[in-house]
Amino acid sequence: MSIWRRVALVSIAALAAPVMAQSGSGWHGIGQAAAADSGSVTIPGTGESRDREIMFCVEGHAMRLNTATLHFQGGGTQDIRVNERIGDGGCSRGKTLSGHNHAVESAVVTYDQAVLAGGSVRVQLFVR
Repeated sequence: MSIWRRVALVSIAALAAPVMAQSGSGWHGIGQAAAADSGSVTIPGTGESRDREIMFCVEGHAMRLNTATLHFQGGGTQDIRVNERIGDGGCSRGKTLSGHNHAVESAVVTYDQAVLAGGSVRVQLFVR
């Protein structure tokens, strides 16, 4: 095998490693929405009662997430303090879901709108 072919294979394996590690973590996406200049976004979710943690990810621009109000199937709610600056393509720490029914139906997430500066950002929900 030529040296160039080996270099190409090693490069491909290095790029794929983070994706493979993330896929084995148990996190899966349940919803996403575009953030507007209003300072909050409502994200529809498709969570299940067996979910135990939630994580918020951003794509398109770094932003500071402040709080989230989760709405569960059956009418329950949970307020979460996120208080994290998340880089483009990054995610918050996992937050524990409270109560018995963890099926997230939607989340209202607040953020510092000045950080957007007219940029386009998608906020995503992940659970496990």
